[in-house]
Amino acid sequence: MRGIAPAQTASTVVPRVLRVPVHVLEAMGQGGGAVEGVPDVRATRLLLGSLVAFFALIALSLGAAVLLQDDWSNLHGNEGIVALAALALVAGLGGGLWYLLRQFSHLGQGSIRIDADGMRWGDIALPQVLAWHEVCHVRTGVHDVKTEFTSSDAIVKRLVFHRAVGGGETAEVRLPLALTTDATRVLRFRNRAALLRALLLRLATQPRPRLRFAAEVFIDAGIDPQTWEPMLAPRRWMWLSSLAALLPAAAVFFFWPLGEHVGWMVAALVLAMVAGAASMGWFMHQRYPGLQGVFEFETPPGPLP
Repeated sequence: MRGIAPAQTASTVVPRVLRVPVHVLEAMGQGGGAVEGVPDVRATRLLLGSLVAFFALIALSLGAAVLLQDDWSNLHGNEGIVALAALALVAGLGGGLWYLLRQFSHLGQGSIRIDADGMRWGDIALPQVLAWHEVCHVRTGVHDVKTEFTSSDAIVKRLVFHRAVGGGETAEVRLPLALTTDATRVLRFRNRAALLRALLLRLATQPRPRLRFAAEVFIDAGIDPQTWEPMLAPRRWMWLSSLAALLPAAAVFFFWPLGEHVGWMVAALVLAMVAGAASMGWFMHQRYPGLQGVFEFETPPGPLP
C-alpha cells in the first residue's frame, strides 16, 4: 500500500483521515453484525499434551537418576538441604502436572464476541464486557489505539486502547493480538483474522470520539487500512527487518577485542542497537511510505450497521 504519510510538526501530529469503504460497512452489518470466536480445541489439546509429556519426562529422568545413583557419600552433612531441594522439586513438578491435567476439563472454555453493542471476552463463566460508547481518547499521547510489547506483561504484542470508568477516569484495555487470555483453555481462535478485523472496524467507526490509530496496528494485524483486506507482507518485512537490525549489536558482541574496557563495549552495543533500529525504520518507511504516522477513519453519512 502506497500513500502520503501525515504531516508532523514539533508540537502536533496531523492524522491521515481514511474513509471506510461502503461495501466493508455493509458486510459488517450482515448476520446482525456479530462475530464469535471459534476455539481451536485440537491445537489447545496438543499444547497441553506436549506440556504434560515434557513435565512427566523431567520427573522420570530425575527419578531414574536417583535410582541409578550408587554413591551418596558426597551428601554427608548436607542431607537436610538436599531433602528440602528434592521436596521443592517434587512439589513443583507435581503441581505443574496437576494443574495441566485439570486444564483438560476446561478445554475450549474461552470466548470472544464482537457485535454492534460491544465486546465480551475471556472466561465463559465470567467474561469481561466492554460497550463501544465507553471507548475514549487517551489524555496524553497521539495514539488512542496502538500495539505494544511489554516484556513484564507478556511475550506477545498487545492491542491497547482506553475506556471510561467513571469520575473522569480512564482505564487501559489490553488484548493479546491472538485475542485469547488463557492459552491452556484456548490456544487460538480459528477465525482470529475475522475477529481482529471486526474489532478494529468497530473501533474505527466510532463517531464520538474519532479514534487515532497508530499505523503499526494495521501492520501487526495484517490488515490494509484503506481496503480492510488482508495485508501480510508488511508484517513479514517488519519481522525480517527487526532481526536484521540486531546484526550490528551481534557483530559488536562477538567481535569485540579481548581486553578492551567493558564500558566501551556497552556504549558500542547501545550505538549499534540505535543504528539498527534507525535502519529498520528507514527501510519500512521506504518500502511502505503509506504505513506511517497516525490514522483516523470517517464513514459515509447515515446510521452504521
